[in-house]
Amino acid sequence: MHLPLEILIIIGLYGFYLYDSARLYFFNEFNVTKGIRSSFKFQHITKSFSFLSKYLFIPNMFFSYQLIFRCAWKIKQSIPSDQSTDVDSILLISKTLRPLQWTNMLISLLTLVLLPLLLLLKLSYLPLAITIITIYILNISSLLFVILKRKSLQLSWTKIFQFSLDILLCPPFALNLLRKIGLNYHIQMEGIALAEKLLNPTDYQVFLEQIILDINHLKTSTNDKNLTYLLSKEKLLRSSLNANKE
Repeated sequence: MHLPLEILIIIGLYGFYLYDSARLYFFNEFNVTKGIRSSFKFQHITKSFSFLSKYLFIPNMFFSYQLIFRCAWKIKQSIPSDQSTDVDSILLISKTLRPLQWTNMLISLLTLVLLPLLLLLKLSYLPLAITIITIYILNISSLLFVILKRKSLQLSWTKIFQFSLDILLCPPFALNLLRKIGLNYHIQMEGIALAEKLLNPTDYQVFLEQIILDINHLKTSTNDKNLTYLLSKEKLLRSSLNANKE
């Protein structure tokens, strides 16, 4: 059975988008996300699909405009570092990219909704051509904005080149531009300390409860040395959680 060309194109659009969206995470990693108007949110990584000691996860599958910052809590107690650097950088990146979040939302609707609909309806080539041209214009405009703000976004020219290839050669990859910028920033700060700075008190409490659940699960499959660190970490988190509740 041969599928029509239109169906194959639609499958390709969604397939490339999902492939480019998928990420592998370690057990102790999580995301901090930022919408257009919402505050920072904690995103737990589901442990459903394991691959090479990592977990396959597609963050915010239908919300490509949301910014994503990858964080990790440490099993061993770490020496406190300068907390202002990462927090200030994340706030600056989020503020800089906010105009592009609206643009990305429009590009997503055009690429994943309107374009497949036009292909299925088999209308004239004019609306199809206008849609494709509009998508490219918006993508190129986004790229130019990112180039102008390259230093604020802490991007190298190599990354800019990679983004350019995504936009010019594979529009579904271009939908993840904002995600890739956020994930490109390497956070040095311990994840729990960072979450305390960025999340509101209610979300931070939910975050601590989830980390404690992860630690309880991890305790069943670790060695004696790590178990000692995990028990210490759990005690510290429970103490912090009780303090927040009070």
